[in-house]
Amino acid sequence: MTHVSVIDYVEVEAEKLQYNYMVTVKYYDRLGEASRVERYVYPIKVWDKVQHVVSPLLEDKAPRNPGVIFIGPPGTGKSSLLRIIPEYLGLSAVEVGVEAVLSKWVGESEQKIDLFFSEAEMSEPSALLLDEGDWVLSPARESGGLSEVSHNVLSIVKRKLSDYYVYRKKVLVMFSANLSESAIDSTLKREGRCGKPIVIPLPDYEAIYSYLTEAAGVDDEVAERMALDAVNAGLSMADVVNMAQTYVETGRYVVEPMRYRGYRRYVVPSGVLTDSSVKELLESVEKAYDFTSISNYRRARVWVAGLKATVSLPLVAAIIGLIARKPVVVIDHEKYIDEAVDMVNLLGAVAIVNHNVIHPEHVKTLWMTGDFPIVFISETPPHVEHAQLNLHVFFENIHYRPGVIRVITETYGIKLRDQEVKELLKSTSTDFLSALERIALTGRLIPAFRRV
Repeated sequence: MTHVSVIDYVEVEAEKLQYNYMVTVKYYDRLGEASRVERYVYPIKVWDKVQHVVSPLLEDKAPRNPGVIFIGPPGTGKSSLLRIIPEYLGLSAVEVGVEAVLSKWVGESEQKIDLFFSEAEMSEPSALLLDEGDWVLSPARESGGLSEVSHNVLSIVKRKLSDYYVYRKKVLVMFSANLSESAIDSTLKREGRCGKPIVIPLPDYEAIYSYLTEAAGVDDEVAERMALDAVNAGLSMADVVNMAQTYVETGRYVVEPMRYRGYRRYVVPSGVLTDSSVKELLESVEKAYDFTSISNYRRARVWVAGLKATVSLPLVAAIIGLIARKPVVVIDHEKYIDEAVDMVNLLGAVAIVNHNVIHPEHVKTLWMTGDFPIVFISETPPHVEHAQLNLHVFFENIHYRPGVIRVITETYGIKLRDQEVKELLKSTSTDFLSALERIALTGRLIPAFRRV
């Protein structure tokens, strides 16, 4: 049965933050009283792209493209956007589920999808919503007898989109999917149908912090730590919402890393800059290598030489994030690498690549095609052209050790006793590096290093 919803008592407001929009959705009852308020956070580039596509509907005109596709990791707000946009535009919404379309009977699936489109046309201006639309966008992924059916459905979808574009119909067809862009049927991605898919990335620090403080009412100090933990664990916004609810109910929160996708956002706590030793360390590294310029040069390709990823990553991320003020995306697996590249581009980020755990062909492809700065980290050099940065000299210099210790322990959320710090400061260069690696991996200064 077709489900059509007509929006009468909803107000959508978008407040611009520094890097994101806070989208507030207010629902009203028939007496005009606010019944509930929901808040969502989306990157500025995402919301601006959405606005570009749909804004003609606000003027009672056809959208620029009759279709729009949202892709990205689970829990990032793709499905929410499918609901928010009709509310924002005041459109009737026709919802299409796979279970309501696909049928084992010959020709029935095609008839059903055609009926959904007819319902949207009769409700014009309207939106046709295909949440979790992988089965339409990438029918080649289907198996068995439904593959041919999905192809037939896709053909109808493409024909309808083309007709809407030619005849300037005020119908917006919206898809959400957990697919990489390369997996989507290429003919859907052309202008006049859906255009380039819009990637909804994992949330950054500002998005999470803003949600925690404004939507969940978490105190600033706690929200700072929760936001950092969430970003470093690669949590989606849905995970953050659950984390916030747990904290509000119990006063505690647990961070469970999201399902591994081969990349993650990475943030070093800005509070480390209050430590003069950290500030001096980072400023000295910046003076030596000018990471700000490197981070702004899209073809930059550098290797941080002679350090293991566990100890080099926090320092490199601190320099890029806190001194160069650029987002950081760590790529350490080829799984969903297309999605990782989309996120780097969307955020205007620097990619930090642990090349020793990625297949050399993928490393080479990143090097050749990535239109963004790449910092390679690992003890051995990558098998691609690069400039070499010798950050290990800052680890070996006793003067910079307090700053190095603070950056690494704060990034990993580790607390060392004063006596343990003193032991580290007076150790040899080799022992110092070995101890830092063990601290990063075990969370403590293990007894094997202590002198008795």
